[in-house]
Amino acid sequence: MLRSFAVLAITAGITSMTLAGPFGVFGRRGGGNSSQQAGGQAGGFATAQDAANYMSRIGRIGHFGGNSGYEGVGAGSTAYQAEMNCCFRNRWQPREVGLAQGANGFWFACCRY
Repeated sequence: MLRSFAVLAITAGITSMTLAGPFGVFGRRGGGNSSQQAGGQAGGFATAQDAANYMSRIGRIGHFGGNSGYEGVGAGSTAYQAEMNCCFRNRWQPREVGLAQGANGFWFACCRY
């Protein structure tokens, strides 16, 4: 019973780190239009590294645009873990990867396919 609970807790923790969308990992993104949130660029971020830098600065993961293909985002306690937590990373080889470490030591990744 205790083992099942531990496995469930670990799975829930890992899953919560990989969730992306309007609520990010740690809460809701602030108000304002998306071009202000995306560093003032009209279409979002031009590179995966730009997106990773922004996520590390605000402390949340999310899709911010500027990508003509598929994009996966993830976070983790190491750079490798953050990249492997990106959506679709276990299925596709990324054409571009951006990694950045936040002020609290947490790593953020953006993989573009």
